[in-house]
Amino acid sequence: MGKVKVKKKCCRSTPRCKGCPVVVLLKARDKARKKAGKEAAKKAAKQERKERKKAGKAA
Repeated sequence: MGKVKVKKKCCRSTPRCKGCPVVVLLKARDKARKKAGKEAAKKAAKQERKERKKAGKAA
């Protein structure tokens, strides 16, 4: 039910409607960027934990 039906062509209304391909593509891009940022932060945190553990064993 929560899906938006995307139009083939933009009607150029102001403000843009929910079905406008421009709006849908921008939301998809933002969502992808947010997901990539979370994954990068998670990877960095994992690497940091690994380094701390290694430093603890060496001491």
